[in-house]
Amino acid sequence: MALSKWSFHIYSLVPWIYLAGVIQLIIAGANFIIPKNLDYEGNLKNVSPIVRQVFSIHSVHIFWTLLAFASICLFYPNDLTSPNPLGKFLTGWMSLFWGARVVIPRLYYDRETKRLNRLGDVGFTLAFVYLAVVFAITFLAQT
Repeated sequence: MALSKWSFHIYSLVPWIYLAGVIQLIIAGANFIIPKNLDYEGNLKNVSPIVRQVFSIHSVHIFWTLLAFASICLFYPNDLTSPNPLGKFLTGWMSLFWGARVVIPRLYYDRETKRLNRLGDVGFTLAFVYLAVVFAITFLAQT
């Protein structure tokens, strides 16, 4: 049975999309705390200037991407949940984006750093799972 045939109306996903927007704002805000906690400055001292510059620009781009995702969820939740091609594309893309953020840290990030920052690791993982699932359900409900 297709998800869109379930007994809920697709617009009932709007509150979940709003919460996703808030969570993404919190994650964006964490970008002002994480650099100090993980000592970006100290860790980047010994890399070439271009690597440091690319890292900094990528960090800013991720911050702006998170703000864009949050803004879309907070200001256009009906567009994300309506059966239109752009809403379907965006929810599918955000599901993949956040799904990757669930898997990649588990496989790639340094285990000792995750252990030393267990609360953050668990908190971010739960947030990423929530976001991936909400956007996946919204995507599937549009088919």
